[in-house]
Amino acid sequence: MVNELRTKFQNNQKIFSELSNLKIRLYPEENICMICGKKTYVLKTSKKTCYSFSLGQFTLIAGYTFCKDHKYIPVDSNNILKYHSQLAMEIVEKNYQITFDLLVKVGELRYQDHRQLEEIKTFLKCSMAKTDLPLSTIGMISKRYLECCKRLHEKYEGQIIEDIRANGGYVLHFDGSTEQKCGKTTFVVKDSKSGHVLISEMIDSENHKDVKPLLEIVRKKYGIPLVILSDLRSWFVSVCQEVFGEKVLHILCHYHFLRTFKSFFCKEHKLIQTHLTHIVKLRAEIQYQLELVKTETAVKPVNINSKSFEEIKMYWMTSGDALITYQHLLSWILKFKQDSSGKGLPFDLPYLDFYNRFMRGKKLIDVVFSDKKRTNSSTRLKFYYNGFLTIVKKMDVDKTKNKEFRAHIRQLEYLRKWFMKLRGTLFMEAAQENRDTLAPLSKRYRLTQEEAKAIPKNIQQYLEELKKEFTFCKNKKKKEILMRFQKQTKKHHKNLTVPILTVNIDEKTETFIPYRTNNFLETSFRSDKTIIRRQTGRSKLPREFGSVGALLPYFKSMKKHRSFRHFFDNATKLAEEFANVTENDLSIP
Repeated sequence: MVNELRTKFQNNQKIFSELSNLKIRLYPEENICMICGKKTYVLKTSKKTCYSFSLGQFTLIAGYTFCKDHKYIPVDSNNILKYHSQLAMEIVEKNYQITFDLLVKVGELRYQDHRQLEEIKTFLKCSMAKTDLPLSTIGMISKRYLECCKRLHEKYEGQIIEDIRANGGYVLHFDGSTEQKCGKTTFVVKDSKSGHVLISEMIDSENHKDVKPLLEIVRKKYGIPLVILSDLRSWFVSVCQEVFGEKVLHILCHYHFLRTFKSFFCKEHKLIQTHLTHIVKLRAEIQYQLELVKTETAVKPVNINSKSFEEIKMYWMTSGDALITYQHLLSWILKFKQDSSGKGLPFDLPYLDFYNRFMRGKKLIDVVFSDKKRTNSSTRLKFYYNGFLTIVKKMDVDKTKNKEFRAHIRQLEYLRKWFMKLRGTLFMEAAQENRDTLAPLSKRYRLTQEEAKAIPKNIQQYLEELKKEFTFCKNKKKKEILMRFQKQTKKHHKNLTVPILTVNIDEKTETFIPYRTNNFLETSFRSDKTIIRRQTGRSKLPREFGSVGALLPYFKSMKKHRSFRHFFDNATKLAEEFANVTENDLSIP
């Protein structure tokens, strides 16, 4: 009704001002004492200015009543047993001026629409109620929205426990995330089977002292997990054994296990990168030759996929156009990082790929420019070929450095060979990832029953291959590589086994295979930081992440989960839920 009147009289400043400065008086709905049933009397009234999304600015006058015979709380004689209006508590929380409907609206704009504070301020100011709030106040409201989400999560812990029991148990994932110069770490414990966040807190660091109390809370509330999955911090396995017992299988994230081999690759890869980019300057030279070809007036754009070497080769075979082929080969060589998966070392070795692309492209370029029947030995083509040959000669100018460089190439190739074998052992090779390129990492790394059963046997075979290779290998550096791989694999092999779990769901026995990576949480952390970056417009988030980093997981998990989704799809229902969880703080002892 108020909104309808505002719409009708929005051009009449006097009437609109009166509608925007309402006075609402609310007293307890029942005037009887809860102890003796006698009539209660007014103790006092309080007046405060409130801000609502639907009502705008208004004055709330709330009255409190008391019983003359039971004035004081029995357990605390210093506190008066006051009765308040239920409706008032559903409109605005005690000691706050922002109503629940405005709280929900600001929260939706901030965390669902990813609006910045200035955008929210403008939106509210241009709304029907024309609410004008400072940016600092809007920021505080946004955070309180997340705090209410956490309290809502606590209220429905019973529902979460029921969901876990209905699933036959839970699979415990835990991990921490921080932001540079934040000084704090968000530690999240989550069940990958039901999708519920079990706990999310800000701690000083992921050490034994800070992690153990949180895991103990999880055990007390939700019981013993079916299986535990974490990263490879040395104390994670021991602290879980202390809290949950030694019988619970602890899987170490396969992805993080493979990342521990990064240190093996860094030195060699850096040396190759330095040689190609600073000594030979291969990238700059190829780029220069490509620019020369692009300025050639005779070169017309042709629709060729320069990502594909085979397509470029096929174009040469069918057309015989040397310059177009040369141009796209140079472009293909420079796009060497396309071979990378984006996971970094040791999964990606971009400068080794750069060198391999160059050598592969060189072979085809030699064929292209040496084909006298198709190129007609024109002066123009010789000019471009000579330009490319100058690049090749630079690779061989210093024989000593070139010899060392090729030795590094061979060593890095050898490292990658045994790393790729280990990836295959754990079924984390590129071929498996390509089954569904759009699938999130957590789903892409799921195993079949056959693969899960095969992993222990595969690891044993891998260790035997290492031992056999070590016996016949005479190269000292290669032996060091084999010993490193052997030591690291033996150290963690017991915690790399992925079980096939059997649970009872609705009186039926079902089997399932848990995740074998912690990307379930890693993806969530990346998403949280992306949301904050969108809201702030900044890339570095030490203050913002420290403020809401531990609250966002509650909001995100509940908003998407089937058990709570209906709250977040209905703003009125969510405001009622927030009012209920805050009302519990004022319950009479």
